[in-house]
Amino acid sequence: MEHDRCQHILKALGAFDYIAATKLIAKLYKVYQPLSHIFTKLCGCENSFTQLLFLRSRWFVMRKDIAIESVYANLANELQKEILNVVSTTSLTNNDKSNFIVIMDALTKFCQVRRDMINLYQAILAQSMKGEFDEILKELESVQKRTLEMNLERDLHILGQGVEKEINILTCILRARLAITNYAFQDACIALFQTKQDLCEWKQMCLEQDYAEKTSSKPDETKEASTWRFSLFGHSESKVHHKQGDMWPNTIRWHARVLSNLTAKMTLFFHTILLEKESLVTEEDPEKALWKSLKIDYYEQIAVFKRRFGVYSISLVYEVTEDTPFYPQGYVCLPDTASYEPPQGIHSFPFIFCYPKDEMPTKHLPNIISIIQQGGKQHKLLSDPKSGPIHFFDSTIGSTYYLMRIDKHTVMVIIYLDKHAYREPATIEFMTNIVTSLRGSTVIEELIKVD
Repeated sequence: MEHDRCQHILKALGAFDYIAATKLIAKLYKVYQPLSHIFTKLCGCENSFTQLLFLRSRWFVMRKDIAIESVYANLANELQKEILNVVSTTSLTNNDKSNFIVIMDALTKFCQVRRDMINLYQAILAQSMKGEFDEILKELESVQKRTLEMNLERDLHILGQGVEKEINILTCILRARLAITNYAFQDACIALFQTKQDLCEWKQMCLEQDYAEKTSSKPDETKEASTWRFSLFGHSESKVHHKQGDMWPNTIRWHARVLSNLTAKMTLFFHTILLEKESLVTEEDPEKALWKSLKIDYYEQIAVFKRRFGVYSISLVYEVTEDTPFYPQGYVCLPDTASYEPPQGIHSFPFIFCYPKDEMPTKHLPNIISIIQQGGKQHKLLSDPKSGPIHFFDSTIGSTYYLMRIDKHTVMVIIYLDKHAYREPATIEFMTNIVTSLRGSTVIEELIKVD
């Protein structure tokens, strides 16, 4: 009986239903106060964690002893002490004692995982400008392995499943970012598919939980996305589902925004590859169909800017490096057996996107490569994520270039066929906004703004 009460509390916490959890914890108080106090603290911690309050500026400067990471640490210590105390209590049956000990032991491990995740979220936010996530990904994969070994799902059910899903999603998000940066089309597709799959499954699990005092939610009609990307990147959600606009916590909302951002970035980076595939499966304009239903339409932004400001060309140039193999098709069959010959000279700076696509500015490529590779002030500015676009006029051919680096491989280039003596404000604003979005800086900084 008392074990069932705990199961209902765990389900409510795992489904982010903190109102129901609070009511259920109050009932447990009459049965065993120490565990009720622990659940009360855990409910408060989970509510703060899932709203990402610990990332907001005023939480960074708060006293160490009341910071959420410290509260989780103290809670873990308290759980270990209570495991010893529950053995000697006379108010519980032996069966309840055994069940409580199992739950408290699992919650101790859960608190440690939460502390790891707090550090990971803070590390991700700290990299919003530089975008260097390699070490964070390694740490995430280590935390993922440790968490799976704990088997929290067995003892904490949806609460344990949820934390596993969250770590999986974060791991896949960083893998997708890395794959897109390295122009690895196949790896990017797999990572984004796994992200969407885990996110949809996590939401569905929450909706399906059955527990006492469950907070009701109204069904809401939603339209299914009709393009190939959404069948590729995960199963479609039900047309009718519970509207959880206010119930979904900031963690899940942010994961969804990052997925949307990365899907749009992948569509732009692999535009040529995807356009070819889209033309095989649609009867409408492949260009429009490709970007249909995406929340961020980079293609439309680029097309509109070119029309309004008389730009000659807007492109993405990929800088091939020795440490990362580059394949124009985005993947290679049997990579362990195929011999790799890196592109040389001018071919090591391919255009991975160009608008308009039928006017690739190949004659401008030597100038672009020179600006990217040359030393001095411009090269430093191009390599500094805090600086804006660099501006260069070539008097020999009478063209003006604007360049801004997206990541370690890709540079955005805007070309005008006339002289700009000074940096043109509209171009600077447009380029800064689109590059900042492609870097992921904007969506990462939303970690502290999600409401």
